[in-house]
Amino acid sequence: MKHELKIHNFYNFGYMSTKLPKDLYEKLLKECCKARKNKQLTTGLSSTGVPEHFYIEKNKKELLEFIKFCHQTYEQNFPGVSDLKILTDDLPFKYGAPWVNLQKQHEFIPCHSHDGVLSYSIWMQIPYDSHKEKYSGNFNFIYQDILGRTRTEVINLSKKDEGTLLMFPSKLSHIVYPFYKNKKIRMAISGNIRLDARP
Repeated sequence: MKHELKIHNFYNFGYMSTKLPKDLYEKLLKECCKARKNKQLTTGLSSTGVPEHFYIEKNKKELLEFIKFCHQTYEQNFPGVSDLKILTDDLPFKYGAPWVNLQKQHEFIPCHSHDGVLSYSIWMQIPYDSHKEKYSGNFNFIYQDILGRTRTEVINLSKKDEGTLLMFPSKLSHIVYPFYKNKKIRMAISGNIRLDARP
């Protein structure tokens, strides 16, 4: 007797990756190298052993134009992540001010999520190779599967990942591990996309 079996996967959202245009990457890298001259950002994560954060100022407009393009592409591939159906009316998106994280040797970014609907991280300078140094400087997403088990999506990083942007749901928890074998600075840019409720 033949039996027809159907597989039904639960619908979920993922993350998207792309490379920055070379000219934009080079402009942002120059600003990151001088970021301590920009306005400092203090967050709930700010503490001893956590990287300092500084706003992107000079190249903010050009970066956000690229973020808008990435956002549109994300929505095409994962439709509905911003369709919250909580408010009575649809709201426009607000592209928040991006910031740079300057992570020194032994520093880490603890497990956290972001405000907003979508968030992004861009790796500007990676001074290690976590393929060769296990756990060193890994970027990890952390989430619960349908059985309640904790799962991780481990992203090993090296110099070849410089200029790579990840876009993901803001409430997706993530962590950045410390690195140990050199004293160069790890530079990454982050930002959030929110719904704008201002009149």
